[in-house]
Amino acid sequence: MPEATTSRVELTCLQGLADLERLEGPWAQTMTTGDPEPVTTALRLLLAHLTVQSDRLNKAMVLDRFDAVTASKEVG
Repeated sequence: MPEATTSRVELTCLQGLADLERLEGPWAQTMTTGDPEPVTTALRLLLAHLTVQSDRLNKAMVLDRFDAVTASKEVG
């Protein structure tokens, strides 16, 4: 029976989700203050997180594809 493995893409997505869950409480508190400056800062940080997460996900996809190609060459 083949061993169950988790791809780098899945791990990257789970890490990004964990990051967002950890930030959810402080983010919600900031949004309810009504002060536009902290809200703007929070939204900029969220955008920065999405940008970094996108980069990590692209790199994880490349590594997963490389692993798949390498594994097929080892079998064949």
